[in-house]
Amino acid sequence: MKDHPSQWIVSGLTCRSITELTSDYLDERLPIVRKVRVTLHLATCADCRAYVEQIALVQDAMAYLPKLLPSPINRLRLSQHFARCQTPLQ
Repeated sequence: MKDHPSQWIVSGLTCRSITELTSDYLDERLPIVRKVRVTLHLATCADCRAYVEQIALVQDAMAYLPKLLPSPINRLRLSQHFARCQTPLQ
């Protein structure tokens, strides 16, 4: 996805920033000012509109999938594995 200068001027956001904000935009977790800027960008950028629509379709489809959780023993194994893999922040 290319960044188009005209879209950046209107909304102050690049196409790349739209891809980073898409999930929060669709989940309505953006502050109002950021949401308006994303909406302005989408109004002027067909490529980003298509991208956001595709992600929305994926989210909708995933809602129909069964909610599977690991068994208690696998959950324990995963927790132990992740605990071993964590590196302390410096």
